[in-house]
Amino acid sequence: MSYFPRLAETFSELLASVANDRVFVLGHARPDGDCVGAQIALARLLRGYGVDAVALNADPIPKALGFLLGETKIEPLVAPALDGRPLLFVDCADERRVGPKSSQLIADCNFLASIDHHISNTRFARMNLIEPSTAATCEIIAGLAFDFGLAVDATTAQALLTGIMTDTGRFGYAATSARVFELCSRLVQCGARPEVSAQPLYENQPFSRLKLLQRFLGALRTEFDGKLGVGTVARQDFVDTASCYEETEGFVDFTRSIEGVVIGLYLEERRTTVKASLRAVDSSYRVDLIAKQFGGGGHAAAAAFSFEGSIAEVESPLITAIGNRIQEVEAESA
Repeated sequence: MSYFPRLAETFSELLASVANDRVFVLGHARPDGDCVGAQIALARLLRGYGVDAVALNADPIPKALGFLLGETKIEPLVAPALDGRPLLFVDCADERRVGPKSSQLIADCNFLASIDHHISNTRFARMNLIEPSTAATCEIIAGLAFDFGLAVDATTAQALLTGIMTDTGRFGYAATSARVFELCSRLVQCGARPEVSAQPLYENQPFSRLKLLQRFLGALRTEFDGKLGVGTVARQDFVDTASCYEETEGFVDFTRSIEGVVIGLYLEERRTTVKASLRAVDSSYRVDLIAKQFGGGGHAAAAAFSFEGSIAEVESPLITAIGNRIQEVEAESA
């Protein structure tokens, strides 16, 4: 069977265009499991196809994902490294997702291809392999690898399984389809081991993260008669708990897990910006459209954006926008 027949022609064209060439595989800033897994897997698959593929990212890889970086490194994204070569983007809804400074570095580069699953993808590359119905970019890459008979070794399979595992919320989100389980079964057959990913990601938590989580949970609240869950982490919280930004991974999920909540909002205050993440109980809430109002995007049920300023400046207008969206959905379903 073919997993992604609609993407076959474009992927075939992509393989032909990079044959025996040198290319760079770029992921988004503040990389997560799907991003890192996709970068490593695509680079390795292309190398097996005879392509000199190098993965680049503007930000360091989180410690919890370090187990994926054995023989396949992700190098820093800096101007001298680019060398005018074609760029392949993974898990990026637009070219700005590589980071504000990095997007300026690549402005004049060859945006050859984009492989992504975000509904808000702007199709900014010459070849766009976009499938919003999938749970993860790693799902797309895994399916294409099997469709085209590319060599999927144990290391590549582990990277792909990790990306799928994280972006499905350990196989608990609505986009977790029968195809996801079939692909994961094949990845395990190729040598991937679920426990290798699960242990560092979910069972080896720094104590500083738990102290930060304790403070975060203590300040959780709801708005709009319990339909909006709101959680925040201020800059001082990081200082007081000796924690770092990457230790907040998954905090947004607590905002949505409250009984009666239909949209969860997480606000994280950094040095000069605020990272806002939104999660909805289902796709009807189109939180990507809310994020778009503030310069962001994402999925229908999961979206994000960054705001130059403080939590105090963005919280009120954002909560108002979310409240309006909740009212619109309720009116549509009445």
